[in-house]
Amino acid sequence: MTPTTPVQIIQPRYLDVKAAAAYLGTTAGAIYAAVARRQIPFRRLGAKLVFDRQELDAYMHGLEGVDVAEAVSRTLNDGTVAALPK
Repeated sequence: MTPTTPVQIIQPRYLDVKAAAAYLGTTAGAIYAAVARRQIPFRRLGAKLVFDRQELDAYMHGLEGVDVAEAVSRTLNDGTVAALPK
């Protein structure tokens, strides 16, 4: 039996509209609307829209909401959910 070499999957840094929508869990239409309102970071490569994965991560991180540490702290402190065993 011959050993197999693990396959490395290369994740592109720059995404097209369809890939950006999938990455963010939304639709291409929502991406186009956000671009039109200039509410999401994007670049134009000729006529093509491209999105930097790192900028999308920073964009999502900057949106209003609760981060993991705050959510866990509030959950454990208000007693609504029992602490998970370590």
